This record gives sequence, structure tokens and C-alpha cells, in this order.
Amino acid sequence: MTAGLLWALLAQVDLSRAKQLLDHVSLPLLAAGAATLLATSPFGALRWHIVLAAETTSPGPWTLLKIVLVGLFFNQVLPSGVGGDAVRAWRCHRLGIGVAAAIRSLVLDRVSGYFVTVVLFAAGLPVLLHILPDVRQRYGVVVLLGAALCGLLALFLIDYLPRGLLRFRLVAEFAALSREGRRLFAPPARSGAVLSLGAVTVGLTILAIMLVADSLGVDLPFGSWVVIVPPVTLIQLVPVSLAGWGVRELGFVVVLAGFGIPAEAALAASLLVGLCMIVVGLPGGLLWLTDWDIASATAAKSGRVAARADP
Repeated sequence: MTAGLLWALLAQVDLSRAKQLLDHVSLPLLAAGAATLLATSPFGALRWHIVLAAETTSPGPWTLLKIVLVGLFFNQVLPSGVGGDAVRAWRCHRLGIGVAAAIRSLVLDRVSGYFVTVVLFAAGLPVLLHILPDVRQRYGVVVLLGAALCGLLALFLIDYLPRGLLRFRLVAEFAALSREGRRLFAPPARSGAVLSLGAVTVGLTILAIMLVADSLGVDLPFGSWVVIVPPVTLIQLVPVSLAGWGVRELGFVVVLAGFGIPAEAALAASLLVGLCMIVVGLPGGLLWLTDWDIASATAAKSGRVAARADP
């Protein structure tokens, strides 16, 4: 699917013009964009720590930061963000955290970030409906927002399904997720902290994409990118491509066209964003190869077990 989408896009653009843009890229701005993407990780790790600690014992923000970086690496080689999250859950399990609790924490952590994205998407919808020229595109963004809102609502209400359905194992797990989600966001202080950290990570991501686009001469204000990025981010959730490649490029080409940005510039910007994500994910690959993300924690755990066993 990734190859097909990219092939279709490349057939529609002037590749020589796209190459000219890439040849004249501003390396300082590009580096600033990559650094800003990397800067989202500590805030994401702290948010995950708060979510995980609400249900079980957290290994701490520092250990979770290293696991987040490992997840970023696997996000670049597995479908959508699901692959990276699966690796994060497994690393947590190796630290002694139950698989179900780890998965619930990851889903709710994602939800807090995507909630902010959906809010921004809804706020920018009037602008999108005004600038998108094709009625099918306008219909598509409305459907996408509706699906996102319905997904968020359903996530917190699954445990209200009929008892007959709740007897099924998978449905019961989703019901537990709903209950845990409501419990997580019930205290105003905790929900405020989680959503604030989600807003910071989303804001930094938007800023990073703006800096990468600026490096190519795509000059749009931050407010425009607040409208552009949320729908592209949400459509990447559909696990039909490798690390969102192809889907992201299509989204940027379609939405940026409404802002008067040529397809060649939009495609080049999206490709650079993807390359920056690969670069940002490389440290996580080294952490995974060395087991450094969980080595100290697992060693400490083994030491405690040995101490209890020692007569």
C-alpha cells in the first residue's frame, strides 16, 4: 500500500521541481525541525508515566523515556503507530508490568494526545471546508472528524454494552479500558496534567513540521499548520501503510493545495518530515540493540528477587 500511494503521487508531480526544492533545503531549519520532533519525547514519557501510575507501579519517567525512543524506532518499520506501541508494551512487560495494564496505559496515553488533535481538527474544520476545492475532499474531512469523535466517545462507553456482549474476552478487555479511562480522567488535576502534556507534544509536533516545511521555502504561519496537521495526523492512524508513508504524503498534498502550496513542495516537505522521523528514531534502535532502556531496571528487579531468596 505504501509503494502504491507513493507511486501514484510521484506520477502526479514534477519530480525535477521537487528535486530542486530538496537541493536548496536549509539545513539549519531542517535540523531544528528534527530536534523539535525529538523534544516531544520527554513530554510524552512524562504523560505516559502519569497514565501508567494511575493504574499500576510506573518504572519512572526516565525509563519510560528510553522505551518511548525504542517505540519511535519501531514506528518507522512497522504499520502506523501500532507496531511501536506493541514493542513498548512488551518492554513494559519485561519490567514486570502486566500486559493488560501496559496496553491500557498506552491506549489511554495515545487517546490524550489524539483528544487534543481532534479538538484542533474541529476548531480548524471551518477553514478546511472553505479552502478545500473538491466537494469530495470536504465530505472526507467531515467524515474523518465524525469518525474520530465517535471513536473517542465509544472508547469511554464500551462497558455500558449489554452483559451478553461483555462475556466475550475481547469486549471485556475493552470494557476494562473504558472504566480505567474514566477513572484516569476523573480527577481534574490528573486530567489537566495529562491533557496539558498532550497539548505540548502536539504543539511541538506542529512546530517541527512547520520548521521542516520552512526549510524548503514553504512559508505558512503557525496558525495555518494548526489547521493542516491534525487531519493528516488522524488519517495516518489507518494501518494501511508502513509508518504512515504514502498516507502522510497524500494528506499533505491535498490539504496544502488549499493553502496555495504546489504539490511538489507539499510532497517534498512530507518526505523530509518522514526522514526526520527516521533520524529521530535511530537512537531508539541503539537502545533496543543494547537493551539499555530496560537493562538497569531488570537488573534491579533481579537483585530484589535474589535478596528475598537469600536466607
